[in-house]
Amino acid sequence: MDAARGPVPALDARLAAPANGTPLLLRHAERLAQCDLAALNSLLEKHPHVPLLVTHTPDAAPGPCLQRLLDTLAVHAVPLPALRERTEDIRELLADLAPAPAPGEPPLTWTLDALHALERHPWPGNVTELALLVRSLAKRRRATGPVRRSELPDPVREGPAARSLSPMEHAERTAVLEALHRHGGNKVRTAAALGIARATLYRKLRAYRSG
Repeated sequence: MDAARGPVPALDARLAAPANGTPLLLRHAERLAQCDLAALNSLLEKHPHVPLLVTHTPDAAPGPCLQRLLDTLAVHAVPLPALRERTEDIRELLADLAPAPAPGEPPLTWTLDALHALERHPWPGNVTELALLVRSLAKRRRATGPVRRSELPDPVREGPAARSLSPMEHAERTAVLEALHRHGGNKVRTAAALGIARATLYRKLRAYRSG
């Protein structure tokens, strides 16, 4: 169930009697109507062990019903960084998000230039935005071969506007690039020497190239 796609029909009934005890996944709880949030809170109060998984994308301050739900679920919450903070996951996600190809058709693939554009985009809609882009491309494209950068939507293709680095960011950039030079371009040793994760180093290097 995805509240981002519109009203969730018969939410209280579906939660009260999950099929075969299988956990129900409710995505985008922040998009639920107040009446659905109230019904969900009431159900959890009566049946605290109902098999339910809920996702929530923080944006504006939550209202009282949503805040009550978040407080109830907080003991079992698992924070997940925004997609813009883990762009190293994008290439793996693309394969999972692409629809299965028609019989005899090759799977959706991407040029390196298109991948770089995807990794530079800030993804304000997180994985949902990426999924919509992938499905839209797969549905409407008539070209053969890998997806090219020119096929991407304008905001993704053009990338975020460049901004000036602060003095602290300049100093960090200098330190990172000097460490990379000392270690002969070896990113594994550079990340270890700087005390950061390799994925963090990759993200910083991509940001320096696009700045």
